[in-house]
Amino acid sequence: MRQLSFVEPGTVRWEETPDARLETPDDALVRPLVVTTCDIDHAIVHGLVPFPGPFPLGHEFVAEVVETGGAVRRFRPGDRVVVPFQICCGRCDRCTRGLTGSCRTAGPGAAYGMKPTGGDWGGALADLVRVPFADAMLVEPAGGGPPTAVASASDNLPDVWRAVAPFLAESPGADVLVVGGWGRSIALYAVAIARALGAGRIDYIDTIASGWRSRSGSAPAASRARRRAAQARSPSR
Repeated sequence: MRQLSFVEPGTVRWEETPDARLETPDDALVRPLVVTTCDIDHAIVHGLVPFPGPFPLGHEFVAEVVETGGAVRRFRPGDRVVVPFQICCGRCDRCTRGLTGSCRTAGPGAAYGMKPTGGDWGGALADLVRVPFADAMLVEPAGGGPPTAVASASDNLPDVWRAVAPFLAESPGADVLVVGGWGRSIALYAVAIARALGAGRIDYIDTIASGWRSRSGSAPAASRARRRAAQARSPSR
């Protein structure tokens, strides 16, 4: 099968590798339908994260179930699923407390597409992906929308939800400050979720803030701050 791998900063390469296969009765094989890039993928490819290559890329995706092991009960071939980027068993004491990133069975930090820290689980940019603990891992997308709308439900969308939603639940209509920069997709999701949850004023700070108001409804606070700073530095006439 084909698999896209990070080789070194600035270089990725399609490679032929052995087909993914079922290894335990709890496994499922899935065929990625839509894969989106996370902010950390860009950082890896551009050498901003000190990860040595080569290793498979991709960890946010929607897929179709191709085959299931004998112990899988919740899913069957043909099902469309969101595949969380963290590998977790769903049964250990940490998983049952919601600490899926610290699963005792898979190991802390186990994840797709980040072999140096997440282990050798493969990546989403491949013809096939093995999903261990399929009944615990796989999520059926709600609403029946296009897979492109929920690809980031593997990682970025829930990250942003837990960063924004609990605080707006405590303080409905509160103003929100979103700091962009390195993680721009996460920052823009934060703006969208804050708006959807009824936030008051939303300020977005970034080094390229011009135009954000028309696209996201947030005020480009950084642009105003830079203009004021430039005016303060200008010599008086």
